Amino acid sequence: MKQVGEFVVDVEQGILRHKETQQEVIIEPKLFELLLLFIAQPNNLVSRQNILDKLWKGSLVTDNAINKLVANLRKALGDDVKKPRYIKTVPKRGYRLICKVVTPDDACNSEQTDCVTRSISQSISQSNSHPVSQSKERLDRLAEKPYHFAIAIVLIVLMASVFFMIYAGIGIENNESYSSKALTRTSGIESSARMHPNGKHLYYLKKRLKRRQSGSEYQLWVKDLNTSALKQVATNEHNISQIIAIVLGDAGQTTELFFLDKQQQHCGVYRAEVSSPSQTKQGLGATEKLFDCSDKRLKDIDYNAQQQTLYYAAQPKNFWPNQIYAFDIASKAHHLVSQVEPDGWGHHSLDISPDGEKLLIMSTDSDFKTQFLSINLSSGKVTEGVKFNQPVYEAIWHHDSKQVYYFGAPPVNQIMKSELNGNNASVVINTAERLSSGMSLFPDGKNIVFSTEQKNYNLRWLDAENNGVAIDNSRVNDIYPALFHQSEKHLFISERNGYRQLFLSEHRANYAEVISNFSQPYWIGYLAVSADDTHILLNARNQVYLLPIESLTDGLPITELSEQYLLYTSTEPIISLDFLSDSNAAITAVSNGNPELIVIDLDKKSIVQQKGLWSYGLTDSEHSDHYYLIEQTSNNLYRVNPKDNTLVAMNISLPIGFYHVKVDNGTLYYVLSENDKEYINIISLKNVRPKTKYLIQGFSSYDVANGKTIVSDIDSLEGDVHRTLY
Repeated sequence: MKQVGEFVVDVEQGILRHKETQQEVIIEPKLFELLLLFIAQPNNLVSRQNILDKLWKGSLVTDNAINKLVANLRKALGDDVKKPRYIKTVPKRGYRLICKVVTPDDACNSEQTDCVTRSISQSISQSNSHPVSQSKERLDRLAEKPYHFAIAIVLIVLMASVFFMIYAGIGIENNESYSSKALTRTSGIESSARMHPNGKHLYYLKKRLKRRQSGSEYQLWVKDLNTSALKQVATNEHNISQIIAIVLGDAGQTTELFFLDKQQQHCGVYRAEVSSPSQTKQGLGATEKLFDCSDKRLKDIDYNAQQQTLYYAAQPKNFWPNQIYAFDIASKAHHLVSQVEPDGWGHHSLDISPDGEKLLIMSTDSDFKTQFLSINLSSGKVTEGVKFNQPVYEAIWHHDSKQVYYFGAPPVNQIMKSELNGNNASVVINTAERLSSGMSLFPDGKNIVFSTEQKNYNLRWLDAENNGVAIDNSRVNDIYPALFHQSEKHLFISERNGYRQLFLSEHRANYAEVISNFSQPYWIGYLAVSADDTHILLNARNQVYLLPIESLTDGLPITELSEQYLLYTSTEPIISLDFLSDSNAAITAVSNGNPELIVIDLDKKSIVQQKGLWSYGLTDSEHSDHYYLIEQTSNNLYRVNPKDNTLVAMNISLPIGFYHVKVDNGTLYYVLSENDKEYINIISLKNVRPKTKYLIQGFSSYDVANGKTIVSDIDSLEGDVHRTLY
């Protein structure tokens, strides 16, 4: 235990707390490692090289990563770079911890009762991450001290009560108890549900999966919750993809529907009068297009009725990071909202508080960790909330405009409730099904409406011989397949065992073998197998690992991604991996709105400088004597001779908006959306003519080797709308 200025650092437990309030400060593990590095040598210079050696040993990082890490630690400690009380910058050399570091007295020796109380409080505050194991560790440590037997018994009873409440889904602070009720139970998926202000009618979107017909249209429905009567709402030519809001207009005499019509070649935000829910025929009346969003990737949108303003999260250049914008309906003007500078994936989701005064933002860094931000819409003041150790895709304000509802960490499907800073967290709902985005408030001041989904991503073949044939599929997501080149095997990622794990399968087998047993939720995406089948590249939270195949197939599932296999750490979102050769890897990350290629020497774990501006590097495992590069601005494809680095133009310019590009046996593959449908396009590099294209359904990922194409896309789609009962 160390006291650092106004904070107490529990080195053993990895916890940072305010000395006076005992309130825990949530910081990511890397920040805690940096803090320990400073504590180990107070008032001494800690060089930038020292930080690199201790925190990123054996991996390649940029100076910006150190700057960002130190800045985030200063933020956690409430330090000011201009008037530092904790960390002082030593120009061109490093940093120095300038506050006093002491070892506090063991208060538990003299204040046993207070120590027990504090231990219980700490157990409760940490219960959301691992309540049983953490409390057992604390109890073991308490048992080592000469406490009275009675105190230990009281502690056990109190902890048992706490754990019962946690696993029963009961809020610890106020003992709130929720249950839920399904509001829709028909075939297909129902989503984007919003209650009419009268509290009696539910509006929602319905979609059925039509196999081989990607881009099925949504239907708008309204349900009378008192009579269960269902009516479809005629939407004319509009394909509504999201219900933004249902509000009363014209002094409460009419109902207005704000909606998003978002298709591949079209994006518009609209306001329309809608028939009274009591009328027999339901349809849209006068419709006004508020603004066109075809020039941006709109991620989320909400309506502030008090301000008559639409707030939305969007990618300004069709790439990360997402930012927050506002559209004033009266003036028809857009403006960028004053906000914390987005990083990584950026600000991707938002919600307007019921009182109309605050904007809740979910912001996710490139390390897949989400933080809550609250913006006061009058003053522009930003309040930083809790930062999670995992991505959070959905959160909305509570009815009181102070607390928040949000999705809990996978693999469990929970809706949580807490204060903005994460305090007083409790479980509202546990479900057996996946939660779908689109939570909203039920207009009774205490309940919410939410949706569930069963979106089953399966693996199947797309080659002419086996087109459409499924491969050992489960009822959970099987994604990111990677084909071997020298044998008929493939890897993929699946959530069959809860957390995402690696699986290995034979092409003709009807089963798959799990080859990892991760005990933590690694956010794994993108795999690539080397041409000789000896190594794989794997991306987990923007850290790329180079794993020997033999380490995965020796009969013992790997339990963690070891530092010894860490190849490269990116501060930007990674969107592609490939081997350029036996000695080089190609990584594409999005930087400043553009995809940029990073080539890594696999032996030295260092960046290989490439002349020119490139977005992707591609290898053809059948032709190892050359590789391919795609130019960043023109999308032109070039072949590279690695012996002398000469470039040969292939006379192919990939279309704007392409993604997931690969080369196999002299053939180019890429994905492109056309008329709201997704296709894998196949072009021979010899005759440069489109060979064929395959329709894919709700595409996730694919791989190609030896002329075989394996794809992960949606096989089935189900979901319902629910409400809580409190």
